[in-house]
Parts: sequence; C-alpha cells; structure tokens
Amino acid sequence: MTNIPTQPQSNSLVQAVQQQVRRLESEKQALAQRVAEANVLYTLSALLTGRHSLDELLNGAAAMSVKVLNVKAASVRLLSEDGSHLTPKAVCNLTTRYLKKGPIPLNDSELARRVLRGEVVYVRDLQSDPRTLYPDDVKVEGIVSMLSAPMIYNGRPIGTIRVYAGEEREFTESEQELLKAIGHMMAAAIEHARLEVAEKKQQKVDRQLQLAADVQRRMMPSKMPKMPPFDIAALYQASLELGGDFYDFIGLDNNLGIVVADVVGKGVAASLLMASVRSSLRAFTQDIYDLDEVMARVNRAMVRDTLDNEFATLFYGVFSPQTRRLTYCNGGHEPPILLRDGKIISLDVGGMIIGVDPLQEYEKSIIELMPGDYLLMYTDGLTEAFNYANKQFGRERIENALRECADQQMNAETSLKHVMWQLRNFTGLRSAVDDTTIVMIRVTDEAALPVLAKEDEDLIG
Repeated sequence: MTNIPTQPQSNSLVQAVQQQVRRLESEKQALAQRVAEANVLYTLSALLTGRHSLDELLNGAAAMSVKVLNVKAASVRLLSEDGSHLTPKAVCNLTTRYLKKGPIPLNDSELARRVLRGEVVYVRDLQSDPRTLYPDDVKVEGIVSMLSAPMIYNGRPIGTIRVYAGEEREFTESEQELLKAIGHMMAAAIEHARLEVAEKKQQKVDRQLQLAADVQRRMMPSKMPKMPPFDIAALYQASLELGGDFYDFIGLDNNLGIVVADVVGKGVAASLLMASVRSSLRAFTQDIYDLDEVMARVNRAMVRDTLDNEFATLFYGVFSPQTRRLTYCNGGHEPPILLRDGKIISLDVGGMIIGVDPLQEYEKSIIELMPGDYLLMYTDGLTEAFNYANKQFGRERIENALRECADQQMNAETSLKHVMWQLRNFTGLRSAVDDTTIVMIRVTDEAALPVLAKEDEDLIG
C-alpha cells in the first residue's frame, strides 16, 4: 500500500523545491554576473593594452564603466604631477561644462583624499551631502549616488574613477570590487600611455640632437693644416649632451687664423648658435684684418641676432709663419697657455664675452713666438672636468702636463694626447658634463713655406 503525503508534508516538499529553484536561480545570476564582469575586464584589458591615445583610453574606460555597472554617468580625474589637485580628463554622459570646470584642490576634497589613499568611497546622495564641492553642478547633471575608486600604479596614486547613478542606489560589494579592478587596470594603462608619449618625445629629441651633432661635426676641420714652423693638433670631444664648443682654421693670405670658442647652452640651440658665430667670424675675417675690429663686429652681430641670454666666449688668433708672430684677441675666453722656457704666459688681452654689450670695445695683442714654445688653447670643459671626489682638473694640472710635454720635446699630436691622458687619469670613468676642445701648437725651428700648399688652402680657406 502506497503512502500518500499528507497536506503538511506536501507543503514542505513544495517549499524545499522552491528554495532549491531560488538557490539555483541565484547561483545562475551570480555566475552570469561573474561572466559579465570577466567579459568586461577582458574587453577593457584589450582597450587599455591597445595602441590608443591617452584621451581615447580615458573616454573608453569611462564609457565601459557606465555600461558594466549600469549607471548614468562616469568621470575620470588625473592627479597633478605635484600631487596638489585632481583634474577631470574624461566623462561619459556628463556635460562639457562638467569636464571643463577645472582642477579640484585636494585640500578642499576629503572624498578625493580618501580615494587616493586606496579606499573605495560611496556617497548615497551627492546633492545633499555636505562633502560635495559643487552641489549645484551635481543637480544640473542629474546625478545622485556616487561610487569612486582609486587608480594606483606601483603604490603611486594616478587619479580616480567615479560612476554616478541618477537616483539613490546601493552598490554591491561585487560592484565595488569591479570598479576598483577597473581603476587599477586604468592606472597601468595610463602609465604605459604616458611612457609611450615620453619615448616618442625622447626619440624626436634624439633625432634632433643627432642631426645637430652631424652638422657640428661637419663644421669642424677634418684635417690639420701643415704650416711650418707651427706644428698643430686639435681635438673636439663631445660630452653626453650636445654643446657649443668649436674650433676653426681660417686661411688668410698665407697666414692662419685659429678660433676656439664656447657658446652658452646645450643641445640644438647651442649648436645653432655655434654655427651662427662661426659664420659671422668667417665672413668678417675675409675683409677686415684688424682683430679687434673683427671681434667687435662679431659681438655686435651676435647682440643683434640672438636672445638676451645667449652669449659666447671666443679666442681668435692669427699666426704668421714668416715672422712667427701671433696677433690675438680674447673675448672673455679661457686664456690660452703659452709655455716658454718653463714659464707660463696667459693670453688674456681682449675684452668681455661676446653677445652682451654692443658697445664693447676689444683690444688686440701681438706676441713673437719662439722655437720650443708650446701654446694650448682650450675650452672650460678641460679645466672644469670633475673626478669622483668632486674636484676640478683645473688650470694648474694643465700647466704641469704642458711642462711634461716640453721636457720630453713632444710634438703637437703627442702633447695633446698627453694632456688628455692626464685628464682621463684624473677623472677616471666619470662622464664629462661639458664638451672639451683643445688646439695644441708647438713652435719648431722649421722654415716657413713660401706659399701655402694647395691642399691646405682648400682645408682652411
């Protein structure tokens, strides 16, 4: 005989089945929600890791947050470099006025400070909450509840992401975790996008520097002129940054003009300024023989054609092989060192740096050179080179190195290498912060050539 359930038993069975159905339905909804969230994170990941501009990333993430959290609007705010304020950078379903309302000082926003510390902050009603900075704007936009999550990368706050509901709304723990995950993904993507922008800028700068360096190298003499009794060697050694050092040889009717100069600054601007000074000097020396007048004209041209903070130091000397005479003018440059019989003579006659005072007058000086003399022209990259003890190479070490050259009767090329060896021995592996330019001349007892060789005319003309 089959037992027939009584009425109470039937009711209990129905309730159990209903509970099971509700549980399964709840699990189904939870699973669907997790699948939806996973799909959103996957889609967001694809967006954030693609090749998009920063604006595209921010706007896309704001729009996706609105969709996945089923809210009315969203905004993304980025933290300033100094960490003092947040600035709206992207919105979804908010007016342009909201986007352009300007920076939000952190000192004025308790909510923003909490979020940037890593909290997920919920506000039930922005329109009535006393912590809301712009309640009138909130009412105009028609937003009520707000959920805000941090964007943090490697422990460093980048900004915040906010979603807004058009009515009072609770956000589940799962929704809060989802917005927090979106914020972290956005922070990584923002840093990646910024890095790409910085790399592109650096590549552009590197190309400009390389171009300027190529131009600068082409303006340097490719060979040394042969002009007895002057034995000549020269070196230009660039630092990590492109500078404005240069040297030049100028042919002047069987005389030789030698220039060593250093223009202010680094990079492309310094290279262009160097080219301008070099061109002016070469132009004036073709028609004017008085060095003081040449220097004055170069100075006036530089004052006229450059900015107030642009100037140069310049040493210009004309060497006469027939008479062993040097006529020079020093425009605020490191005084060249003339070593004669163990004694040092500084070539410091001239005037102030060029490019500052258009009325500056310059003075020239004449020196009779003698066999056995050593003359070193250089830029401050030599004297101001530092070692790891933060001591400078200095002029005294240059003079001592020059005396060693004279003691061993080194030629110009060997003397230059000896000075550079002493410099490297002093600085070690420490990188140079400035260019180094050296022109070394040893006066021999050779007879002067009656006519400058054709190849040297081409070289220095």
